[in-house]
Amino acid sequence: MSARMIVELSDGNIVLFGGGPVEGAPDVSMADDFTRANGEAFKSALGSLAEFVKIFEESVAAMPKRPEKVEVEFGVTLGRECDLWIVPGDAAPEFKVKLSWGKLS
Repeated sequence: MSARMIVELSDGNIVLFGGGPVEGAPDVSMADDFTRANGEAFKSALGSLAEFVKIFEESVAAMPKRPEKVEVEFGVTLGRECDLWIVPGDAAPEFKVKLSWGKLS
């Protein structure tokens, strides 16, 4: 599910996903193993994450007997088309997201 990806941002910088640098291998030869995506596709994927979090927030706010604290943690990875995937705990995500809500005073 996870992809090795180069995300090209609008300012010319790049972000690499899908594992760290390989010892002794030049970055140029590694680029052939990566999928390319532009910054807008990446921004769209993170926008999906924002919408997903919004759903959690609304659900927590609607709880009639809300506990003192609510936490959720999940892994996130990117697919070959820069699609956002929520992955199980035993997977190797590109990054983890931890959300927590407390009661308002």
